[in-house]
Amino acid sequence: MKRLISIALTMLLVFSLTLTAMAADEKGSITINGITEDTTYAIYQLLDLESYNKDTGAYSYKVNSAWTAFFATDDAKAYITIDEAGYVTWIAGETDAIVAEFAQKALEYAKNNGIAPVKTSENEGDMAIEGATGKFSDLVLGWYLVDSSAGALCGLTTTDPNASVNAKNQTPTIDKQVQEDLTGMWGDTNTADIGQVVNFMTIIHVASGAENYVLHDVMSENFNFVQDTDEGRGVTEIKLVNSLGVETTLTPNVDYSVKLAEMDDDCTFEVIFSEEFVASLKANDRLLVYYNTLLNRYAEVGTTNGNPNEAFLEYGEEHYTTHDKTNTYTFSIDIIKTDSSNKLIDGAEFRIYDAATGGNEIHIVPLMEADNVTPVLDDNGNQMYRRARDDEQGVSIKVTDGKITVIGFDNGIYYLEETVAPAGYNKLTARKEFTIADKNLDSVFNDGTYSTGSGVHVVNKTGSMLPETGATGTIIFITVGIIVALGAGVLLVTKKRMSMIKD
Repeated sequence: MKRLISIALTMLLVFSLTLTAMAADEKGSITINGITEDTTYAIYQLLDLESYNKDTGAYSYKVNSAWTAFFATDDAKAYITIDEAGYVTWIAGETDAIVAEFAQKALEYAKNNGIAPVKTSENEGDMAIEGATGKFSDLVLGWYLVDSSAGALCGLTTTDPNASVNAKNQTPTIDKQVQEDLTGMWGDTNTADIGQVVNFMTIIHVASGAENYVLHDVMSENFNFVQDTDEGRGVTEIKLVNSLGVETTLTPNVDYSVKLAEMDDDCTFEVIFSEEFVASLKANDRLLVYYNTLLNRYAEVGTTNGNPNEAFLEYGEEHYTTHDKTNTYTFSIDIIKTDSSNKLIDGAEFRIYDAATGGNEIHIVPLMEADNVTPVLDDNGNQMYRRARDDEQGVSIKVTDGKITVIGFDNGIYYLEETVAPAGYNKLTARKEFTIADKNLDSVFNDGTYSTGSGVHVVNKTGSMLPETGATGTIIFITVGIIVALGAGVLLVTKKRMSMIKD
C-alpha cells in the first residue's frame, strides 16, 4: 500500500526513520516544535496504521471507526478510495495545496459533527511541554490530523512510530487605513468636513491554514455607518489579491456577509467570510476590504481626541489580532469682528466660499442638539454653527458679541465674505482668505478686546459724518465765514485810514 503523503498546511513535516517494522503493541508519538503559550493543540486519528515497512515504503491503513461517516462522504471520496477489505488508497494529487484542502475539510467535518480529538493540550497530562516543544505520547499508530487553535493547521502525519511537525505559528495580521480626500493617499489619519463621506480600507494579511475569519470594525459614535450598496454606502467591495498580485472581486452573500446587529461586542459591523472561501486562502494572500461612512455633526473637533475607528480580525477558535486604528480630524474657526481698536462689535453677517470671487458657497447651519430644537452655545452663550450636509440649506453666519465659532472644516483654503456690516461701519469690499492646516483657528479675548489667536479677524471702520442743514457742521462753516468777513472789513478800513494820512 502506498504511503499517504503527509504535508503540513503551514508547517514542514518531518518523519522519524528509526524503525523498519511494526510490533503489535507498538506506540507512537507526535512532537510539535515551536509551540506558543496561548495556543491550544489537538490531534485527531483519521486512519489506523495496520502495518508498515519504512525500508520498502509499504504502509497499510484502515479507517478509524470515529471517521467512518466522513470517509463515506463525497468530499472524502475525492481524495481517498477504500477497497473491499477496508484498505485505504490516496488518489488525489500530492501537492501541498491538495493535501491542505483535504485536511481543512476533515477538520471542518470533525468540528461540525462532534468528533473529539484523541488528545489535546487543554487536558492536563496529554501534552508534555518542554520549552517551545510539545509532545503527545502513547499514541496508537496511525495517520493523524494535527490542529492548533490559532487557526493555522499544523498538518497531517503518520506515527511510524514517531513524527514531528515544526509549528511556524503564523498568524494573520491586519492593516487599517483611511483615505485623505485632498491627496487620495491612504494612511493612519485624515482630515474631513462634517457631512463628508470618509473612505476606509482594511487589509487582511492571510496566514497559512486560515480558519474562521471574521473582521470586526468599531466606529466612534461620530460616524454614521449605513450598509446600502445601492447607494454606495457601507462595505462596498472586497478584493482578494494573491501572492502574484492578481486581483479577484469577492461575491457578497457568497464569499462573505455583513453583520449589523446582534453582536456580542461593541462592533459597528462585522464581515464574516464563508468557510468555503477561507479554506481556499493561501499564505501571503491579501484581502482588501473597502467601506465608507459619514462624519456626523457630533464629531470631535481638533486634534486632541479626533474621531477614531479601529478594526481587528477574529480567526481560529476565538483568537484575535491586535487592533489597528485610524483617526479622522475636523476643525473649527472663530470669526472675530472688531473696530479699528480691536474692540468687539456686533451685527455683521458672513458667508463662506471656496474661491476669492465666484466659486461655490460652503453652506453653514446652526449647530443644534440631538432634538434639533435646542441650539448649541459656546462658552459665552452664543449660537455655534457647523458645516452643512449636502442636503441642508445654508444660512448667514450672524456674529454676536463680536465672535462666532463654526465647526466641521477639512484642511484647505477658504474665503469669508461679509454680507452685512454692523450699523455705522463700512462693509468689506473683498472676501477675506483664510487657511486651515491641521489645527483649529482659535481666538483669545481680554475684556471685550481681541487679543491674539489664529481666528479669522475682520476689522470694520466707521465712515465720517457729512454736514447737513442745521447741523453742527453748518454752524461751524457759518461762524468761520463771519470771522473771515469781519477780518476782511477791518483790513479794508485800516488800509483806507493809512491812505488818508499819507495824503
